[in-house]
Amino acid sequence: MFVNKKRWVSSALAAMMAVTLLAGCGNGSSDQASQPGNGSTVSEEGGENAMGKPKLMFWNLDGNAEADSYGVTALKEKFDIDVEFVSVGREAFKEKLNLMIASGEIPDWWKEPSFPEYDKFLQQEVAAEIPQDLIEEHMPKYVAWLKRYLGDDPFRYVRRDGKIYGLPVLWDIGIDGMQLGFREDWLKKVGIAKKPETLEEMEAALTAFRNNDPDGNGKKDTYGITSSAESIGSLYSSVFGAFDVYPSIFVEKEGKVVRGEIEPGAKQALEVLHRWYKNELIDPEFVVNKASNVEDKVLTDKVGAIEYYWWAFIPGNAFLGGEQWYDKLKQKKADFNWAISPGVKGPEGKYGMAQYHPSFASGVMFGKQLNDNREKLIKYLQVFETTQFDPEMYEKLNFGEKGKTWNIGEKGTVQFIPPYNDEKERKRAGIGGYSMSGSFNDYDFQTTYTSEESLRQLAKDTRAQGTRNIDILAPFNKPIYNEYQDKLSQFTLQQYVDFITGRQSLSEFDNYVAKWKSMGGDKVLEEAQKVYDENFKN
Repeated sequence: MFVNKKRWVSSALAAMMAVTLLAGCGNGSSDQASQPGNGSTVSEEGGENAMGKPKLMFWNLDGNAEADSYGVTALKEKFDIDVEFVSVGREAFKEKLNLMIASGEIPDWWKEPSFPEYDKFLQQEVAAEIPQDLIEEHMPKYVAWLKRYLGDDPFRYVRRDGKIYGLPVLWDIGIDGMQLGFREDWLKKVGIAKKPETLEEMEAALTAFRNNDPDGNGKKDTYGITSSAESIGSLYSSVFGAFDVYPSIFVEKEGKVVRGEIEPGAKQALEVLHRWYKNELIDPEFVVNKASNVEDKVLTDKVGAIEYYWWAFIPGNAFLGGEQWYDKLKQKKADFNWAISPGVKGPEGKYGMAQYHPSFASGVMFGKQLNDNREKLIKYLQVFETTQFDPEMYEKLNFGEKGKTWNIGEKGTVQFIPPYNDEKERKRAGIGGYSMSGSFNDYDFQTTYTSEESLRQLAKDTRAQGTRNIDILAPFNKPIYNEYQDKLSQFTLQQYVDFITGRQSLSEFDNYVAKWKSMGGDKVLEEAQKVYDENFKN
């Protein structure tokens, strides 16, 4: 789902987080090899140092963790522990982990395996059970964060035979991230007084964007909207949402699991998109666009509407910091602004866009040896909680010593004090860029350090518009779906492009559906229904 859009945002988030020092999103990379001198051994006998303190190991994936840094020193004092780092580049992390387990050197913990990998580790019997009462007792803020996005039973996806073996991880801003942006300055230029709220109003706006010279250069060189045909979910999700269908995800309707790409509403959406394409409202290069092409067309005034993440449509300093599309366009045109929408209404008043399920991976798992070391397990839980959700420790790890290396500026954001405003100096001092778990990013909490106080309500209000249409089965293991997914997705993608561009008549839609089912889609839907019935029906 949304393969290309996730790629678009991963690089942007990585860049912004490097600037703002938000902790471990897990999207970066490093070629740094394992460095024995930085703690390649996982534990000493009994997991304690010579002083009798428990020794906790942490992964150093970015090469900037320092055992004697200000933050880590404070952490060791707070919990009366010793710390060692296992240094390995992000790209080599999985290989390193598998080699360690294969050699019998099971690490104390590891992060974010996929759900199929999660079940594989359980089959190998290398993971420790994590009692729920311990999590709730020692990680109350973490549990509250999970419940905001996963409901009252946030451990349902990692529970096996009544037991929990992973601390769930979330990408919490994925659940309502995608929204539809219209160039508000263009709307005004072509005489449209309000943001489009229906498909008809959107079509009128896109028509004006194409024909009425919204950029004022005297040429007919603008289009209404563009996208990238790299995945099904990238193709004009708001138009499909207007017909209450969401290609590329599993949703439930009246107890039945369905896939939007073969629903009757998809044909209606494709009819609209074909008409828009024929009338030149859609950028004809959407078929070959890559992420960079789409961004370039937005930033060079070639399109007036786009589906993307809401934080690109507001000032960067309202959320993660750094320059967003808004900032770059505002520099060129003082009257520029985005009119942001969760989607436009279709004939029955439906609207929305497909989003990411927040549980993108299983979670943090612990080595089976901690089954026999409850004290150490609790220490890990406490450390993960305080380093991710407690302001005092989070600040020490990520910003250093307040008043010496950083302060809160007059606009409410972190300002580093020279020489620590130089990233090299911060890295040398072991400041920033890592959390001890490498997971559990509560963006509501973390962005209080990167967003200007006067803009925080704007970010909150903008995000609140987003719909939460997620793949309800995303966290569950679906072997049949995994087997057929790529083939079905590529087939649908080509069919959709042909339907939109007119290379194939929409009278063939039913034939497409029949072939989709015969190619394995029937088996996929049967499996999906079984997974749903087992996990959602009482």
